[in-house]
Amino acid sequence: MSPISSLEVARARRSRRVLFVGNPTRYNDVSQWAMVRQWVALHGLEPIRELDGNVLCVIVTEDILDGRCSATETATVQQARALGVPCIGVYDTTQIWQVTARVRARIGRTAVGASPRSRHDGA
Repeated sequence: MSPISSLEVARARRSRRVLFVGNPTRYNDVSQWAMVRQWVALHGLEPIRELDGNVLCVIVTEDILDGRCSATETATVQQARALGVPCIGVYDTTQIWQVTARVRARIGRTAVGASPRSRHDGA
């Protein structure tokens, strides 16, 4: 039996928080990192740097995927994986899109439902 309850997994899947782990150093990596962080924020998700509470997914640098990272970064990724949180490379935009789709759709429905409605009194 896994120590992770289905309730914890369900809460994480509804979270708007996206954890970014790593520190990109190469120019292309820095650009991709910034672009993904901006995309996350523009779609109503919250980019964070510390694993604290429920997290929808973890975005990591290529160095972390290759095992070139600090002990703290390794521990953070291992903890997230132990909690059942998907860890995705910053260049895997398809998987980022798929993992965040349900939450983005819910945010979109909330925004549409909360928008002011215009009255049309007829012509």
